[in-house]
Amino acid sequence: AILDVAFAEEEPPIAVNIVHPRPVAWTALMHPIADAIFQRKITGVLLPLIPFSEWLEKLELSAENTSIENLKRIPAIKLIDFIRHIAQSDIGGTPEAGGIPFATGVAQRVSPTMKELEPLSAADATQWVNYWAAVGMFQ
Repeated sequence: AILDVAFAEEEPPIAVNIVHPRPVAWTALMHPIADAIFQRKITGVLLPLIPFSEWLEKLELSAENTSIENLKRIPAIKLIDFIRHIAQSDIGGTPEAGGIPFATGVAQRVSPTMKELEPLSAADATQWVNYWAAVGMFQ
C-alpha cells in the first residue's frame, strides 16, 4: 500500500490511514492462532482464551516485576502503557484510534492493494504461526 501511494500518478494525499479496511473480530484470529500453536505441538495444551480485560489484569500483575528475565519471558510488559490505552478504547468495541474506526477511503482510492484486500482469516493466522515457528519465536 505504501508503494501504491508513493508511485501513484496523482499527487499523494496529505494523510493516508494504512490500516486494514475490513477489520475482523479479535476472536476470529486468536482462536486459529491458539489452534495452530497447539497443532504444531508448541504447547502441550490448547491455550485458553480469556477476555482481554482479564489478560490485561494478569499482565499488570506480571509488570510489577520488571526483571530482565520477566521482560524476556513476557515482552508485552514493555508495551503496557500502549496496551492500557487499547483497553480503554475497547469499551466502545473498536480499538482503532481510541475507539473511532480509521477512515480508509483515501487509502483504497490510491491503492489497489488496499481496495482489494480481503478480511484476515483463520488461514492468515495459521500462516503467521508457521512463520513465527520458522524464525524461532517459540524457542
